[in-house]
Amino acid sequence: MRIKFLSVIVSFLIVSFALSSCLDSDDNYEFSSDATIHAFGIDTIHGKHYKFTIDQLNRLIYNRDSLPVGSDTIIDRILIDTMTVTGWITSGSPTDTVFVMSDSVDLRPAMNNDAGMLFKAHAADGVTVREYKLKVNVHLQDPDSLVWTDMQNRGNIFSNTINLGQQKAVILGDELFVYTSNTTAYKTSTAPDKYNWSKVNVSNLPSDVKLTSAVKYNNALYMVTKSKRVFSSTNGGAWTEVTTLGDNVIVLINGFSDRLSGIVEINGKQYFNICKDGKNWEAENTADNLTLEEVPAGFPTENISTTQTNTGNGVEKVVLAGMPLANEQETIPWFSLDGKGWASLANTVYDTSCPGMVNPAIMYYGDMFYCFGGELDAIYNSITGIAWSKTETKFLLPQEFKGKGAYSIIVEPTKDKTVAPADKRDFIWVIFGGNGTKNEVWRGRLNRLGFEIQ
Repeated sequence: MRIKFLSVIVSFLIVSFALSSCLDSDDNYEFSSDATIHAFGIDTIHGKHYKFTIDQLNRLIYNRDSLPVGSDTIIDRILIDTMTVTGWITSGSPTDTVFVMSDSVDLRPAMNNDAGMLFKAHAADGVTVREYKLKVNVHLQDPDSLVWTDMQNRGNIFSNTINLGQQKAVILGDELFVYTSNTTAYKTSTAPDKYNWSKVNVSNLPSDVKLTSAVKYNNALYMVTKSKRVFSSTNGGAWTEVTTLGDNVIVLINGFSDRLSGIVEINGKQYFNICKDGKNWEAENTADNLTLEEVPAGFPTENISTTQTNTGNGVEKVVLAGMPLANEQETIPWFSLDGKGWASLANTVYDTSCPGMVNPAIMYYGDMFYCFGGELDAIYNSITGIAWSKTETKFLLPQEFKGKGAYSIIVEPTKDKTVAPADKRDFIWVIFGGNGTKNEVWRGRLNRLGFEIQ
């Protein structure tokens, strides 16, 4: 209910105050001139209270944490359960009426609208008035949906290229590199407003380099050759051999923040080792003094994909998947807490394993493990990395992905969780190409990872 004829009511109140003063002329009453809205809130949305901020300087009331998609069907008739003032509130156009808190109100005119809805705070003195504008922010995107963008028309120098051999994509700093041979690569900035491909002339990479072995660690890229040597680069173009790592390196595994895990071959057997400075192994191994853990059967050594998470007590944990598969029927992830030893996450309890797939990509993304690869026709998710199920809605791959062939998949991490949404990363990049297929670039992201408030 809204009360009309406000001026008549206010006049009546003022006369009443005047009569009271006449009855006791010794008392002087001074009414507050505070015309401030001190607090504002609305009823719950799906059981949750959304906090509203009051910008007193600009007299703007708004919610930083946007209401969920579809809230327009709730705020069309909702209670404003908090409106703290010393006097009273009026609203309405063209005629101001007293706002009654017990009445529901339609807030849709304020939804994502800079013009907002106007409220007037009247001080108890009946004279001072301040006008406030209410803006209700509502998400227009489903936060749990994975949205993909085709980047084809944003850098044709790469998209129009066909590479007959293998290729690999890797991120160094703010740049995405795609290596198509030991002499050629393409790169682009990953910043949303700087995406543009350019060709990179690569030097000093031997012809037997395994492009699919490329990893990033400590602001440098590393690759391993078929002759088991290691090469590194700090700019993606000029490469040098890391002779101190030896000529017995099978693969390097990234993922840890402070070390590279690797597999070295000694006397025909393979062992795990770690390197923290990018130049030297932590432990030297000899035939007479075996101090390293031997690589178990079935551990992936090609096309390795890693993802980083933490244990319940905050210890860094890396999970990986790769080739060859220990079991052609299943893709079995492995995990490590230090890189010195790896344990299988094979599912021996539940009948919900991740199916076997060529070139699997694994990622811990949006508080869940995901794995996809092969024909790129499905994504599988897991809470722990052991029991897996196929995603049926929202977190899906585009139909355009299915059966395209060769690809690289990488997740671009957010380096600073406090940065503005436009500067956040958390993008999933899928780069098709190699083996005679046309290059294509797609970028996806879970909607809520781009929201200011998660």
